[in-house]
Amino acid sequence: MNYHIAEQIARDRLREARQIAAQANLIKDLPRNGEPLRVTVGLGLIRMGRWLAGPAAKRQTGRRATA
Repeated sequence: MNYHIAEQIARDRLREARQIAAQANLIKDLPRNGEPLRVTVGLGLIRMGRWLAGPAAKRQTGRRATA
């Protein structure tokens, strides 16, 4: 095998390894959310329901008059 080709292959593999390591470091540094997925989905559904209900529903959720 030609030394130039072997050197080029080695450079390519090193570049790929460095890219994979950089991606792994980015993923590792991401903040982890401590809430379970079901809690996140549930809160998102509640927010979406309130958004769909609109401002009129927000006014109605205040204190109710007692008789």
